[in-house]
Amino acid sequence: MRSLPTFIRRDWLDVGDGHQLHLAQYGDPAGVPVLYLHGGPGAGCMSEELALFDGDNCHVLMLDQRGAGRSKPLGETDKNNILALLKDLEKVRLWLGIPAWCLVGGSFGATLGMLYSGLYPEKVLSQVYWGLFIPSEDGTNWLYSNKGAANLFADEYLAFTAVAPSCSHVDQLFATYRLGLKHNDADTRHHYIRSWLVWEAALAMPTNEGVSSDAFLSKSLAEIELHFASHQYFGAYSLMREISVGIQAPSRILQGELDWVCPTQIVEKFLTQFGNDCINYSVIKSGYHGLADDKMFREVVYAIREMANNIKEV
Repeated sequence: MRSLPTFIRRDWLDVGDGHQLHLAQYGDPAGVPVLYLHGGPGAGCMSEELALFDGDNCHVLMLDQRGAGRSKPLGETDKNNILALLKDLEKVRLWLGIPAWCLVGGSFGATLGMLYSGLYPEKVLSQVYWGLFIPSEDGTNWLYSNKGAANLFADEYLAFTAVAPSCSHVDQLFATYRLGLKHNDADTRHHYIRSWLVWEAALAMPTNEGVSSDAFLSKSLAEIELHFASHQYFGAYSLMREISVGIQAPSRILQGELDWVCPTQIVEKFLTQFGNDCINYSVIKSGYHGLADDKMFREVVYAIREMANNIKEV
């Protein structure tokens, strides 16, 4: 029977630029160091995600990225970009005094981890990702234009774009949402926040209609996601293409067959062109995007357990 990781301590780490990152540590301090990378960007870590780990084997590091979760200031987009997030990870590793660690994460968290493992290959022992997001023009258009997921979820996309019915391009749609999220009227802001998040939720788990009831956290998630999408993820795709070949750690990527946020065809195209022999890719039959899907959750738990056991045996 697995035991959940027990709480060790929490800290707010000053990484500069006015940002303080919330870091919570769990499990066995002498166990395999595992950094958890949340998605969004902007989602923050959630306590239920601790169920992924075996508290007897892992030293679990739950880090809220800039502007996310319990990091301060919440929802801050200034100096919040892909290079800043990557440098933050290395600052955290150095602060902890960990020579090398394992990485796990989903969606945008998987993107961030892949980038880090390419930039700092000698600092990554092994990694497990699910629902990998490829921050390319294809990936963005699939999510937000009328050329991708919109064709599978027509009614939901109509509701998503109802705030900007005359917009014919994603940049126009993003501009409309930026104005809406900063509107003076609270009800109008809430409408835009909910419209943004409901669209994403429809793709992530079509059988589930739940959206976070915490309006403040939801606002920060919507704002940070929009911030990154509006800026083409700050060159993350070009960087991924350049450095993925340099990944040295054993890497496991699990993609849901029914992942409508990050569809398999986009991921497979990227890995075919820019992957390497260290990367093991598999499709979870009938699996959806994230951990709310039981099939995906079980596969991720197994992969993390296998990774930790392999590291301990070395």
